[in-house]
Amino acid sequence: MLGILGGSFDPIHYGHLHIAQSLHHMLYLQAVHFIPCKAPLLGKKIVANTAQRLAMLKLALIDYPYCFIDERELQRRTPSYTLDTLIALRHEFANLPLALILGSDNLTNLNRWYEWRALIQYAHLVIIPRRPDASEVYHPSVQAFIQKFRVQDVRCLQQQAAGFLLITHVKPLAISASRIRTEIAQGLRPVNLLPASVLDYITEEKLYL
Repeated sequence: MLGILGGSFDPIHYGHLHIAQSLHHMLYLQAVHFIPCKAPLLGKKIVANTAQRLAMLKLALIDYPYCFIDERELQRRTPSYTLDTLIALRHEFANLPLALILGSDNLTNLNRWYEWRALIQYAHLVIIPRRPDASEVYHPSVQAFIQKFRVQDVRCLQQQAAGFLLITHVKPLAISASRIRTEIAQGLRPVNLLPASVLDYITEEKLYL
């Protein structure tokens, strides 16, 4: 099974790496593809440029041999629709199970995504809870979607290439890229939030000041 972890990675941090590592073990993933987006479609702002985000990803993933950078969304001339990415991956990996990794915050507004109901045709949806001690509130259409496709057993995901939704028990780290950018802008050095090599690069590039 191939894990797919998209995002702006502005910057990549231990929260991203923790999710990749946890799911690599939990789902027996052959690899995790980190797919940086070109431009978020729901209003999120990116600070670092493409070259800088790729440089930070390369530094962060050196010690994770099962993690790879997939630049297909950066190279695409059209908007970074997740559905287009999954279709391309499905053509490339044929019947290999694909696991699209999403935070539960993405699930709450999934109904705003382009052709969101079609995602499940090309990959399993693997959800990471953002608030493990609280219940998420979903749009009724998303709630119905969850009820239709949800499974409890991770082994189900190995049985077919796509079509299931799994809400995991992975406990996310309380780290966000916005918090890192804020601390750096305040003159702090958040050494516990991201790899030292990435933080050194940010310092050299004078990013987020």
